[in-house]
Amino acid sequence: MSRISIMNILFMFYSFDYFLKSAAEIGFQSIDIWTGYPHLVIDEDYVEKCKAVRLKCDKLGLRVDNVTPKVIGWPLNIADADDKVRNRAIKYLQRCMEAADILGAETLQLVPGTGLYDEPVEPAWERARQSLITLAKYAQDHGKILGLEAIQIVESNLINNKDQLLKMLNEVDSPALKAVVDTTHMEKNGETLEQYFETLGSRICRIHLNESDQVAWGDGHSSLDEYLVQLNRYGYQGPITVEICSRPHYLKPYASLQQTYNYMSAAINRQH
Repeated sequence: MSRISIMNILFMFYSFDYFLKSAAEIGFQSIDIWTGYPHLVIDEDYVEKCKAVRLKCDKLGLRVDNVTPKVIGWPLNIADADDKVRNRAIKYLQRCMEAADILGAETLQLVPGTGLYDEPVEPAWERARQSLITLAKYAQDHGKILGLEAIQIVESNLINNKDQLLKMLNEVDSPALKAVVDTTHMEKNGETLEQYFETLGSRICRIHLNESDQVAWGDGHSSLDEYLVQLNRYGYQGPITVEICSRPHYLKPYASLQQTYNYMSAAINRQH
């Protein structure tokens, strides 16, 4: 459980302080910070805000394991045809890397952006590729690792599966850009963890170990035991994030988080 980080998006209807206290009280040791409103928006005064968050985390015994910038759709889209929109997204993500330094996180999660669905995908792919090249160079210069995630077709028309993810990683070709695997997106696409490990191997830097439809663990149909077996089989020792991104759970975040912690602890104990 010490390797598992919980993301604050579950508490988006509650204060960030309540999330931090809840995560520590339940037993989590690390968190993955989603930079959405009303919790931690990385705007021009981010330095003081991030210092304050780091201090609170230190007092609660929490480590910031990763930063997940909120960058899906306008006005932050690294594949947008509008240069102003695209450049704003790049600058925002660079600022998030600087914020991660203050927070103590070595990694950031990225999504590929999206093109318009009634237009050819190739120009949007190229815009995303060029943006990722710029971001990966900035990350390498600043000692950060970026994790790129394959997401669902309802979120992006660029990277939806392991093969597209591999293609983009190869085209960017940077040691600072690696892969994030989300078990919900993976399952929706009919893929498996085994296939991701066979395809991407050591380029996987983070697993989003999520229940089906990103509900609380135990409320869906995914097999956590099987996922853990596969992680062990491939010797995965990297970080893990759990996302609960279901609006009914947003109304009862503490109970959902406690249920998830108990469910995952029991499954991990069964592996030993």
